[in-house]
Amino acid sequence: RSIIQNPSHFCNHLRQAASFRCLHRYSEAARAALVAQFLYVLAEGVGLHTWDLLQLYWQAMIQEALRGEVSFSVLYTPFEKEDKADKIKEANKTFAEKHPGYLQHVFTDPHGIHLLPEKAESHPDQQYLLTLGFRDKEVGKTVEKLVTGKVPAFPG
Repeated sequence: RSIIQNPSHFCNHLRQAASFRCLHRYSEAARAALVAQFLYVLAEGVGLHTWDLLQLYWQAMIQEALRGEVSFSVLYTPFEKEDKADKIKEANKTFAEKHPGYLQHVFTDPHGIHLLPEKAESHPDQQYLLTLGFRDKEVGKTVEKLVTGKVPAFPG
């Protein structure tokens, strides 16, 4: 209501940002705080400290929004080359148990030549199956096509 009554005052947009933050709608809070900062500058706001605080606020809201929007999860499963088909089924089952929120599309890379990230403890030369689970089915299908598809070879 306050924005409708006076849309050019930055405090009204800042109130809206605080309301969205309390509702855990961080992307909308970031947008409202960004609008508040722009309106503050347009109104020739001279308080550099206020400008900095507004900027920190919308940046923090963007970080919160990104933290809550993880669209995939990963599971590494050690494997031996002999029983790859069984290990893929087992990896998919384990993934479903550990990451129930990422089951719109589950994909295990059949190549099985992955190594753990640098900071993870692993045995030397151990290979892992990489299982990815996605919240969005279309994103998962696209990644699977990119990983399993044939890469064109260009001469020269």
